[in-house]
Amino acid sequence: MEEKITLPRIVWGLWRIKTWNRTPKELARTMNKLLDLGVDTVDLADIYGDYEATKMFGEVLQADPTLSKRIKVVTKAGIVLLSDKHPEVYVKHYDTSAEHIIASVDQSLLDLGRDHIDLLLIHRPDPYMDPLEVGHAFDELYKEGKVLSFGVSNFMPYHHSLLTKYVKQPLFVNQIEISLAHPQPFLDWQIPYMMENDITPMAWSPLGGGKLFISDEPNMVKLKNALERVAQNHGVTPEHIAYAWLLSHPSNIVVIAGSSNYDRVKSAVEAKDIALDRQEWFYLLEQATGEPVP
Repeated sequence: MEEKITLPRIVWGLWRIKTWNRTPKELARTMNKLLDLGVDTVDLADIYGDYEATKMFGEVLQADPTLSKRIKVVTKAGIVLLSDKHPEVYVKHYDTSAEHIIASVDQSLLDLGRDHIDLLLIHRPDPYMDPLEVGHAFDELYKEGKVLSFGVSNFMPYHHSLLTKYVKQPLFVNQIEISLAHPQPFLDWQIPYMMENDITPMAWSPLGGGKLFISDEPNMVKLKNALERVAQNHGVTPEHIAYAWLLSHPSNIVVIAGSSNYDRVKSAVEAKDIALDRQEWFYLLEQATGEPVP
């Protein structure tokens, strides 16, 4: 069995890189500062930024050629968007054919100016998926050294079990939505399944897309007040506590912090050292779900 990829607890998410209005040199400086914090991995997907994010990060790597060998790149394939870049596409759909997966990786490598992807994820469960096709793609990419390790994204346990049956390479990661605004993975057995099968959970939208702090929905306001109370106990910000709630869980969740603001990513790193006790964790869960545990 191949060696399991080592990810930092905090990964820099580049989903919104197209909207950041930062130059490649500016982003290269931020990447260097994040490396000093131990954040050595970025998260991408072929479709991010209307198919432009990967190329934009490639320009960051060109701005500082020392970066490429110091970082790990996570990317995803399997979604096909409606886009003027692909006028032949008339409906958003999933494509987990071997041809599409391999072509996506080849394009990502070209855009990044790298010879390998460190971790490739199937972006979403595909109801038309032929797992043998995925296995063929993974075999070819691994054999050619283009991808070092593999995983999935947004998969439920039964999706994961199906693919595992047909893929030789271990699926080390499942990137899913997890936050206090979306705690379901702790309650519908996704997290226990990952713990049982030595799968690393990666949390996208760990702050609920900002809902935890900007939404005026009554349940979100109640949750924000709870975060503020716990934050006062620790002398930190509510944002620190929202991250710490994930990072303190024994499943060793990896958090994707998707901000161009260095200090915002730094707050996620700082949250690793906040020791929430069990009652605080369950207090926040209760506020998130609106009811006590049974």
